[in-house]
Amino acid sequence: MDRLAGGFNPHTLADLTPVSTAVAGLVLPSAFHQRPDGQWVLDDTLLNSAEVTNTDPFTVTYRIRHDAQWSNTAPIAAEDFGYLAEQIRTQPGVVDSAGYQLIDEVGSRDGGKTAEVVFRRPYAGWRTLFRQLLPAHLLKDAPGGWSSALDGGFGVSGGPFVLISFDPVRGELLLGRNDRYWDTPAQVDRILFREGSDAAVVDALRTGGAQAALFGHPDAITELLLGDAGGSTVTVVPQPILASVLLRPASAVLDDKRVRVAVAAVLDRPGLIATGTASGPSMALQADSQVFAPSQPAYRPSVPAAGPPGQSDPKTTHRLLTEAGYTRGPDGWERAGNPLRLVVAAAVDREPYGVLATRVAAVLRAAGIQADLRLVPPDELLDTGVPGTVGADIAVLPQPVAGDPGTQVASWYGCPLVVPAKLAQAPPNPAGLCDLSLQPLIEQALTADDPGGALAARVETGLWERIVTVPLYQQAWLLVTTPALEGVIPGSPLEGPLDGAQRWRLRL
Repeated sequence: MDRLAGGFNPHTLADLTPVSTAVAGLVLPSAFHQRPDGQWVLDDTLLNSAEVTNTDPFTVTYRIRHDAQWSNTAPIAAEDFGYLAEQIRTQPGVVDSAGYQLIDEVGSRDGGKTAEVVFRRPYAGWRTLFRQLLPAHLLKDAPGGWSSALDGGFGVSGGPFVLISFDPVRGELLLGRNDRYWDTPAQVDRILFREGSDAAVVDALRTGGAQAALFGHPDAITELLLGDAGGSTVTVVPQPILASVLLRPASAVLDDKRVRVAVAAVLDRPGLIATGTASGPSMALQADSQVFAPSQPAYRPSVPAAGPPGQSDPKTTHRLLTEAGYTRGPDGWERAGNPLRLVVAAAVDREPYGVLATRVAAVLRAAGIQADLRLVPPDELLDTGVPGTVGADIAVLPQPVAGDPGTQVASWYGCPLVVPAKLAQAPPNPAGLCDLSLQPLIEQALTADDPGGALAARVETGLWERIVTVPLYQQAWLLVTTPALEGVIPGSPLEGPLDGAQRWRLRL
């Protein structure tokens, strides 16, 4: 791999990296999996069945296999379903919380081997829930259980592989066959992930030191090097992540829509895309929609043809900042003697976001807007939902791509859903946006049977008008395999490039 970064909780924005996505799919169990064609299929290695068993209230019953167990022999049980639902619903900085906010209760029956999930309203996207379950019996009482217990890896496994070791200093991560896995065992005994420069990784492929390589942020130079390697199969696999610029309405400055649109009109979106993709395969995945990612079947470009955020527009910036009470002086834009100053933040050691944030700050300064660049630990930026101690007006960060577009929109833009008194209120979304005029549309999209229909167009229009997020592009993995490796069939973006690695075989 080109980069091994720590943090292995696949449900937090702070740990949303190629490594965590790849590893989680091999060690954590899921109720359903998404096929490359977008369809959701039951994982019968974990469940005997999952079905809607009541419509009033809307109830889904999951029947867990009696032999499904964690690698420490603890059973995988309804408790794990309840723990994941509670954490995602109440923790800040999580991935796709809206579906879990609809859950009233997770009941346990049959000695914990049946989970009965009661929703407060029908939810068409219920199959997208309970992916990559976590071991509740270990995490619920662990110090910093949700936020930090998985920083160094997984203590147990519920999949075909178990994480044996992670050494960030040496740049190595080792997975081994889970001997307590109850279903078909993995074909290969071990998978060793080793970090190296692009040139070193390509050389390992050429000399036989590696049978596969995974580039999390490939560029044009990487593709050129791979072209010289010869004999390898190169597959572009979209990641479930958009690189985006978040203009936070929770900011004291950007709560004024005029200022937000004026700032968006400054941003050089084509230049940001070129900077982030470095002419690599992500360049072909430019994100021109607020609801769908380029890899999703229903994707249609909807970005406005002229003006922000698709194109820079200095006249719009000047007009809107003037309307908001700012004047352009010799030192830049100011109001009542105070300069227009914005904090641009990104997580440190999480490229390409730092590079993109640096360019955003430079473009703002060139337009007369003072910009302070802050690169902070991922937990400080993202697990607190961006505000907190960072005080970011603009955040450059990964925007998750959900299996259900209505869930994606509601999680990223929606107000926290109203819950019964017995349940804790969910935290705000990463932007801190709660637009009551837009919320009815968002809630309709969340519970609609066809969120990709006419409703999506109305949501798109509303989101482009508010310009809270400037999506740039969908990131892509580059999976390279040599002829020595058989059975490689990369899965959907949500499943990751190593989907099915338990079926890989070495050609001897």
